Amino acid sequence: MKKTCMRIMVTLLLAALSVGCVVPALSAEFNPADYPLGLCHILKTHPVVQIMLTGFVDQANKLGYPNYLYMPDDGDSAKSYSLAEAGVVQHDIKGMVQYILDEATPMYIQKWTDMGIAVTTAHTYIDEANKDDYPGLLAWAACSAVNYGRESAQAIGEQVGGTGTVAVTQGGFNPTEDAAAAAFIEEMRASFPDINVLDPQEEGYDTPTAIQRATAIIQANPDIVGAFSTTGAGPSTWAGAQANTGKKICIISMDYSEINLDLVKNGEVYALVAQPLYHEFALAVDLLDKHFRGEPYEWANVMEAPLITTANVDEYYALIETVNEVMKGL
Repeated sequence: MKKTCMRIMVTLLLAALSVGCVVPALSAEFNPADYPLGLCHILKTHPVVQIMLTGFVDQANKLGYPNYLYMPDDGDSAKSYSLAEAGVVQHDIKGMVQYILDEATPMYIQKWTDMGIAVTTAHTYIDEANKDDYPGLLAWAACSAVNYGRESAQAIGEQVGGTGTVAVTQGGFNPTEDAAAAAFIEEMRASFPDINVLDPQEEGYDTPTAIQRATAIIQANPDIVGAFSTTGAGPSTWAGAQANTGKKICIISMDYSEINLDLVKNGEVYALVAQPLYHEFALAVDLLDKHFRGEPYEWANVMEAPLITTANVDEYYALIETVNEVMKGL
């Protein structure tokens, strides 16, 4: 009987390997040290992205996985892919957290999978209807951009009294930011019909340039009362535009970097969307861990993204201390 069971197990393992699958480890034999993990992302020096990579590094270290970052300092996704292509061979990567960078990402997810690498993603919500667009993807962890876009519209609409003009800006046009902006505009127009919502405009990722663009929006719309930015640099963008114009508006933007928390605390920005930057990348590691151990997990892992205002801002400074400690070791 034992020999029969062993033959069955060997047959299953060989079949899985023949199609390039990552074979979940048997718990008794599993050692995380033998399963290096990689993170393919961009903008390594960006304060918001550093929160993301901290979740990956911190959780991988806690679980005992060797881990590597394939991340350029700039926003060039081609560089990220190039670093990852070299790294997966050099470091014998067994699991990859692949940030969804652009239209080429599904191809790379499939490529890693074909190489026998388990792949999860974080920060981008993937609808069930679009599951087939990401062949080989094991699981994802993210909040819903649609949900926080709607909640932000409600918050700004109430704060400004339901009248005036509200601007929408994005760091770039990508699936996550597009979804947030579209949901914001839809909710604002449905719930506050007297508010004029402007079409989304691109901030870009250079802060001085973004501030000038936001300044121009304020100057072109004298009745502007609010702004929603879908990127982590948005608080600095719109706070800078306020300073340039002397026009105080209701600003909601993304992410709990220290500089953004300071802008909320001192009243320059009304609220931040607390995208679970640290926790979603930590969860992406946990999902790989469960896969390797042969434990159950969900393909879709939707997380909450509450608003940060002066009422709860102090809670998020402690998390930034963790980020700073991890970054010291990199």
